[in-house]
Amino acid sequence: MVVKMIKKLLTAAAVLTLMPMTASADGVIDQSAADQSSSISVGHYVDASYTVTIPASVTFTDSEKVVERSLQASDVFLNEGAKLNVYVSSLNGFKMTNNEGYIEYYMMVNGHDIPQDSEVAILTVTAGDNSGWAVLRFGTELSDEHKAYAGNYSDTLTFTV
Repeated sequence: MVVKMIKKLLTAAAVLTLMPMTASADGVIDQSAADQSSSISVGHYVDASYTVTIPASVTFTDSEKVVERSLQASDVFLNEGAKLNVYVSSLNGFKMTNNEGYIEYYMMVNGHDIPQDSEVAILTVTAGDNSGWAVLRFGTELSDEHKAYAGNYSDTLTFTV
């Protein structure tokens, strides 16, 4: 049985050696050529791509009324001259709401206030830079003019690229 298997393998190998094979002759230099050099092209295509990591959540407590988070852009590969811009918008105009009322809060990016209806990019990465980051600072303060009822207050921030 082993002998039959070896015969089959040898026969298959002999058949394969008879099959025509294609060889590339793009850079052939032979002794009769006047120019004894040849050049080839070497290239690599890089797809435009990026990863933007936003905070999972922001939660205030009675003892923690200022919270810092980071916004990061990594593995940024852009076309020449392009920019990666990240924008943020608040569903409720930077107010956390519930059925009983609202609590205002603010957002700062790298020390600058973000207006409620902002169309300003909060993070910009230009082509050639592979990453970028911003410090997001959120804060709230209950005052005598605006007292909140007990309960859960929330808002939704949407980050757009």
